[in-house]
Amino acid sequence: MMPVNTSPSTPAPRTPPRRGAGLVEIMLAMIIFALVATSYAAVTLRYATRMKTIAAGAARSAALTEYMNRLMALPFDQLAGAAGCVTVSTGAFPNTRCITVSSGTTSKTITLTLTPANTAILPDVVTLTRVLASTTSPLGTP
Repeated sequence: MMPVNTSPSTPAPRTPPRRGAGLVEIMLAMIIFALVATSYAAVTLRYATRMKTIAAGAARSAALTEYMNRLMALPFDQLAGAAGCVTVSTGAFPNTRCITVSSGTTSKTITLTLTPANTAILPDVVTLTRVLASTTSPLGTP
């Protein structure tokens, strides 16, 4: 008969494999996320600033077009009454427009100065010459 070993010789318990992420991995992921988020924020800020500048330019162009169309629609004899300065403080493009009219007998030079309320945008000056239409035919026929 063989001797029976009565001493408990059980092997040491094995630790199960590690599951989940450790502190170092989490910190590394947070650093990478912070770098990507910072880069994205910088690009977004640059884009927003550019869009604001483009919107201001479009509003300025619309205001200039509106004022020039009004001056073109006025009869030649009423152009002198359009001279003066007007301040617009509401709307998408607050501004001050000043119109000067230099009179002549058959032509008038109109100068429109558009000064935005935003000092970051430079004023625009547009000069227009209007000529009195001839009442006679250039061919000499009535």
